[in-house]
Amino acid sequence: MRRALWIVAVLLALAAAAWWVSRGPSPEQILASIEVPPAPPLSPEEALASFRVAPGFRVELVAAEPLVVAPVAVSWDDAGRLYVVEMRGFMPTLDGTGEDAPVGSLAVLEDRDGDGRMDSRAVLREGLVLPRAVAVLPEGVLIGVPPDLWLCPPFEVESRCDDARRLTHYAVGRHDPEHAENGLLPALDGWLYNAKSERRFRFERGVWREGRTAFRGQWGIAQDEEGRLYSNHNSAFLFLDLFPADYLVRHPATDPKLRRPGVAESLATGATVHGVRVSAGANRAYLADTLRPDGRLQSPTAVSGLAVNRAGRFGPEARGDVFVCEPAANVVARFRVSFDGLGARAEQLLSDDPDWGQREFLASTDERFRPVNVAFGPDGALTVVDMYRGVIQHANYVSDHLREYAQRQGLERPLDRGRIWRVVPDGSVDDAVPDVSRLGTAERVALLDAPNGWLRDRAQAWLVHDADPEAAARLRALDRLTPRGRLHALFALAGLDALDEATWRSALADPDAAVRRAALRAGDGGLARDPSRARIAAVVERLADPDPTVSLQALHSLGEVPVAERPLDVLLGAVAAAPGDPLIRQAVLSGLRGLELAAIDASLVADPPRDEAHESWLGQLASAAVLGAAADGQPLEPFLDRLHALSDGDWRKLALARGAASMLRRPGAVRFELAAEHALLAPEALAAGSDLARALRGARRGITWPGDPSPAGARPLTPDEEALRAAGEALYLESCAACHGADGRGQPGLAPSLVGSPWLLDTDGWPIRIVLHGVAGPIRVGDEEWNLAMPGHAHDPRFTDEAVAGLITHARRAWGNAGEPIPPAQVTAVREAEGERVAPWRADELLALDLPHRLDRYAGRYEVPIVGIELRIERRADRLYMGVSGQGGMGELTAQSDGTFASPDPQGGSLVLEFEEEEDGSVTGVTMVRGGGDRIPWTRR
Repeated sequence: MRRALWIVAVLLALAAAAWWVSRGPSPEQILASIEVPPAPPLSPEEALASFRVAPGFRVELVAAEPLVVAPVAVSWDDAGRLYVVEMRGFMPTLDGTGEDAPVGSLAVLEDRDGDGRMDSRAVLREGLVLPRAVAVLPEGVLIGVPPDLWLCPPFEVESRCDDARRLTHYAVGRHDPEHAENGLLPALDGWLYNAKSERRFRFERGVWREGRTAFRGQWGIAQDEEGRLYSNHNSAFLFLDLFPADYLVRHPATDPKLRRPGVAESLATGATVHGVRVSAGANRAYLADTLRPDGRLQSPTAVSGLAVNRAGRFGPEARGDVFVCEPAANVVARFRVSFDGLGARAEQLLSDDPDWGQREFLASTDERFRPVNVAFGPDGALTVVDMYRGVIQHANYVSDHLREYAQRQGLERPLDRGRIWRVVPDGSVDDAVPDVSRLGTAERVALLDAPNGWLRDRAQAWLVHDADPEAAARLRALDRLTPRGRLHALFALAGLDALDEATWRSALADPDAAVRRAALRAGDGGLARDPSRARIAAVVERLADPDPTVSLQALHSLGEVPVAERPLDVLLGAVAAAPGDPLIRQAVLSGLRGLELAAIDASLVADPPRDEAHESWLGQLASAAVLGAAADGQPLEPFLDRLHALSDGDWRKLALARGAASMLRRPGAVRFELAAEHALLAPEALAAGSDLARALRGARRGITWPGDPSPAGARPLTPDEEALRAAGEALYLESCAACHGADGRGQPGLAPSLVGSPWLLDTDGWPIRIVLHGVAGPIRVGDEEWNLAMPGHAHDPRFTDEAVAGLITHARRAWGNAGEPIPPAQVTAVREAEGERVAPWRADELLALDLPHRLDRYAGRYEVPIVGIELRIERRADRLYMGVSGQGGMGELTAQSDGTFASPDPQGGSLVLEFEEEEDGSVTGVTMVRGGGDRIPWTRR
């Protein structure tokens, strides 16, 4: 014991460390040093002269006011007419007053004289409140107008959409236009995908269908040549799903709501903005690292629409390049994406600039140039949707800095402008574009090989819509098409329910990996309907494909086989062959719905070697079994029986118990009610000091039974507290769920999870201040660092002291959180104490506040009387530190779970502290555990 204590003392004496971060000039210094040029409204001709575009390209005007006003989204029909969503009612004042006025419209623009510039306007639908999305389909025109999605019949210039059909709800919560569904992207697989949404739509033989998909992005969504989906967030340029993330919704253990490998992978981490004008008016200009020393925007703050170049007009090297809007910097950025196996990266393509060194693909010196969306249409050019407004930040988030700047610069008016631009290569000429709606089946099939992806998409859509009996035979002649054409043909056949096995098998053997991958995906429906041994074997063969993306797709496709025929041995064999590969394990887990216990049984029979990969995999299987049982309403006893049957010394039992505990004790977990107490959870089994007992104690928190002497859970709320919480729930759904999610789990790249968040639960003063004044990154939540800015709501009349108290109380009692409620008087006290503060809090400021904290119960002095050594535990901000009497250093402890912390051991492994808590939450002692098994009990003084 003395040897172990001496080791601890040495460790703590060496543990002190310091770090510092060097920053450039402060925001105040930058803003004071730059000369802000005026920002008068420019005519279309003057605005055209303000552009700087990459060498070899030119900008052309497509439409301007009064033909178009406040455009935000566009789509084309087969005759080349441009459908424009006009959000005319957005931000009529800096407070958003009058935003609910029904002044929006869907206009249809046409170039009747063929000079490339629109000269005719017709209104398809008007009197709309903040419309935001449009998609022209063979079935008609979809219009997203919160809170509904409407279908207008196929449009003729002489008619109006007075008999629209409501299909479903859409973009619910129009009080926050920045955070609601948008996109309506017709994708290669026949589904329409949305940003800021986990829903997808399609017409299936004339019947409207909705399905669940992964939640993606904020504003704008795009696909590449192979149907991979791209999205973004206001502070990050580019995210990519490396595989169809829809497969992950099959099982709660792989739910894409949580951060999953390969889903929303950031391709441009750390990318900065290169404009050609100072950005003193950026909403976050008062925050460090927002502006460059020269006053231009450095960090993206308003990234919006994006488009992938699927046309040939920009040249073969530019196919696949992604163009992304950043309207706060008055630019459109360009990224070149490259793939390497299962990975991808993006290179930001910049141009030299004589004044600023470097600039984005398209940049303007006009502060009112606001590119909010981009698209590639039938002409193969990059179309830029320019809202042309001084202020595009919504009232919910307008900072005091932006308000003062906009008023000083006169940016509040005018509101009756709007531009559509296009960017084309120098010397290029528009090709004649056929009207796909008027073509025959043979001509449409031939268009699947067209260089322009827009034409290929339209041809595929019309082939599926018209369902000409002749189409299937022509589409099955894959050898007459290029690889791009074969991709579209396969998904067209799937849409027609006409992908026969012979064509499917031929595509599985295609020399092009993208075609093989598409064949697997397009064949999912046939695999589900006809899971013959031969069909399953054909998919299994592709597990050995030389291209890893095809192998991964095969694993995902095998999860579509009905449970009775699903080849569990093959799925588990894939994990055995690569036990540490996270994408393979995730793909297999997603296909285990209904087979979790069988997978555990098979893994136990296989008796894998004990190593980190196999321990982790067994833990994942246990997690899947727990979550699957919860989702399907199945009892937990069969899983517990399997654990109980294993001996206590079996490492596999410990791995399974830890996996179950990670799900059962996590915030938001479903609590299982057993029929009676289970022998696995007998008091004597839980009282032991072993790792197994600790894992079972963790799992015990999510399990109860009739007569349970110690059920988990917080105290019930009083009637008054419950009324406050209920009102807070409504406010949360209205104002917070758009970013943090209705389930509180946050959204990748946009907002962190509130489930178990220390910033919500550890002390009362933090969440009150964050709600009132906001918080600016960097801020760490769990294992992730967030460098975003959340606005405060102290100025919002909805956020009274009672409302804030109810909001926080709701969050503390939702999704498995079990925190104490917040009384309104506490909010009042904080509001008064902070006076007129408007700046968002920084993490270091919150941590420096002297507030009661959840970790305080661990702080104190602990002793082992026999050896006379005292252990000191201190809380510093949101961390615990450990020291030994007579030693100068303090070592930081890392939380592992409730009441368990760790510190590095100089001899390898870690020192673990297990605090002993009473029923009332008081801490009476701690046991120190070394990797070698030494256990040192300390009693609290």
